[in-house]
Amino acid sequence: MRKVLSVLLSVLLSPALATGAAGVTLLEKRQWRDSQELELIADANASPPAGIEGVGMSDRGLSSHGKILFGPLGFGALKLALHRACIARLFEQNDLVLDAEEIYAIAKGMVGQ
Repeated sequence: MRKVLSVLLSVLLSPALATGAAGVTLLEKRQWRDSQELELIADANASPPAGIEGVGMSDRGLSSHGKILFGPLGFGALKLALHRACIARLFEQNDLVLDAEEIYAIAKGMVGQ
């Protein structure tokens, strides 16, 4: 049995995040392109073929068909920048706790949403 993880999150935006085994396409372009609900598409799979068809390796906030796209290299850069921003916030206030919603709000601000 193949181990594949595909997580569809619905928080402030309606994102799709795909992580899975190498060589497995989890979401075809027509599926996300035609979706009225999805607004942000992120593929963490750096091994061809893409986990989400139509998302480029270096896509970093690319707008396509009304969606914001992040590929594995662009996603990694955002992840590192988000990590640094959160750590910096923690140094501003020693009793601060960042929950998932707060971290997501920080990330959303970083991509101009």
